[in-house]
Amino acid sequence: MVETDRASLLPPVRSSLNPELAEGLAVYVGAEVAEAELLLDSEDDRYGSTSGVEEGSREPEMSLTRLHIIIASMCLGSFLAALDNTIVSTLLSHIASEFNELSHISWIATAYLLSSATFQPLYGKVSDIFGRRPLIIISNLFFILGCLICGFSSNLWSLVAGRFIAGIGGGGVTSLGSITASDIVPLRSRALYQGIFNFFYGLGIAIGGLIGGWFSEGENGWRMAFLAQVPLCAVSLVLIVVFLKLPPGCKGLGMISNDKGGKVRIGSKLKKIDWLGSLTLVTFLFTFMLASSLGGEEIPYGSALFKLLVVGTILFGGAFLYTELYISDDPILPVRFLTNRSILGASFANWFCMMSTVTLAFYVPVYWSSVLNLKPTEMGSRIAPNFFSTAFGSIGAGYYMKRTGHYYSFLLKFTGLMVIGQLQVLLMKPDISNWRQYILLPLPQFGGAVLITVTLLAMIAAVPHEHQAATTSISYAFRSTGSTLGVSVGAALFRNKLSVSLYDSVMKFESEEYSKKYLLTIIHQASESSEYVHAKAPKFIQATLVQCYEQACKLTFTFCFIAAIFAWLSCGVIKEYKLHASMERK
Repeated sequence: MVETDRASLLPPVRSSLNPELAEGLAVYVGAEVAEAELLLDSEDDRYGSTSGVEEGSREPEMSLTRLHIIIASMCLGSFLAALDNTIVSTLLSHIASEFNELSHISWIATAYLLSSATFQPLYGKVSDIFGRRPLIIISNLFFILGCLICGFSSNLWSLVAGRFIAGIGGGGVTSLGSITASDIVPLRSRALYQGIFNFFYGLGIAIGGLIGGWFSEGENGWRMAFLAQVPLCAVSLVLIVVFLKLPPGCKGLGMISNDKGGKVRIGSKLKKIDWLGSLTLVTFLFTFMLASSLGGEEIPYGSALFKLLVVGTILFGGAFLYTELYISDDPILPVRFLTNRSILGASFANWFCMMSTVTLAFYVPVYWSSVLNLKPTEMGSRIAPNFFSTAFGSIGAGYYMKRTGHYYSFLLKFTGLMVIGQLQVLLMKPDISNWRQYILLPLPQFGGAVLITVTLLAMIAAVPHEHQAATTSISYAFRSTGSTLGVSVGAALFRNKLSVSLYDSVMKFESEEYSKKYLLTIIHQASESSEYVHAKAPKFIQATLVQCYEQACKLTFTFCFIAAIFAWLSCGVIKEYKLHASMERK
């Protein structure tokens, strides 16, 4: 945290350490946690932990109509950014056919994910310098430009470039909406608004594929799936320009005046940016996301490129940590906040939760298809309740926090529900009843939605209000890396287990009747497509192939279950702070 904040509120805890001992991670973290707790348990009015301050009832400094228009415009932006994540899922085959680029088609989905996750953590601190409104406008313009490039692209790589540009904007639209809400809504009411944000984001994720499929079958083809988002984003942008006016003195206005009362020039603002920290963070996230999302498929694990990406991730990750801890005066992403037990616990809870729930959402349909032989429409009907449980979890958690002002015990109970839901999936058998198939995903996803909503508010409550943007950026950074790494690890476990199981099980049938070459062909086809198992595989081997797929899915579900347990344990580290009902946190 900022040194001037520390000096007047707590003794110099870190300076009393022996420098040699301080090099040990346990000693360093222990001292930092002690320091953060002294700071956050103080009676300073800026902190969510202030227990001695009476709760006020002052309304936000704007009319409810203006507030609701601003929130609605940012929810629309968040919805579109989420929609663009999944809208390509049903467009890929059509795009591949038009451009004749099937082997590189995964880049369309990866480009958006890559740029969104890489640049998203920068928006919090940069918006503290330049202001929320200019950054939201720029983010929307990037998103609109990216969608236009996609809609008018003449080849695959121009489409990929458009997706990358749209991702830069989408990451900003999502995170800045959440950050700006904390500038204009008291923390206690903020919980409900966060639930609403999560609802619209979840809605975008849920119907993206459906919308993409509808456009791809329409008269104007897949291009309209991108172009149709432009006017909607433009509406959100106009509403932001017209209605978003932050109150005087708000941190979200950015750097307005200097110490002498003069206006801060652009050059001074640019100098304030932590350029070295930004560069190392972006490079670290870029190499990490590239290795995680494309490793094993586009980039083989044994290739020199993959090894280079892993080494780059480690080196730039270390450089980023060193820069933020020892070089930067005003870090782009203050990693020292992670010495606060609430921020550390909430960050890892987000990380493990996204690992667990996103990976589960990918591989439960694989189980349904390969083991239960369900058709796409049947799987769709079983996935549909998942959206309602996620929406109810997000808004319900927000309403509970707004009504009670508490969250710790509520968080532990419903994160426990996520663990139970993951266990239910892990124990699933091929003879599972139809009605149980409909509650497989809603249970863990409901718990996950509660966790995502509550932990963000827990993080914001644990720091002074002026640091909420950077704290929100930390939350989004852990979410994006957790989901990407989770899917990557889940895919690696699934592929490796399936490969080993298929070879060991199928080759047992080698005989004069079934040659080795014939069996290897079966293995290859079964590993390439789950549809082959039930539709085209020889009858004598079908049951064996189904068993192999079940074993591979169960290993991935075990990973999801373990990640869910770690998410629950991480929640236990969080400390409950007061959720104030006024902007002054009183």
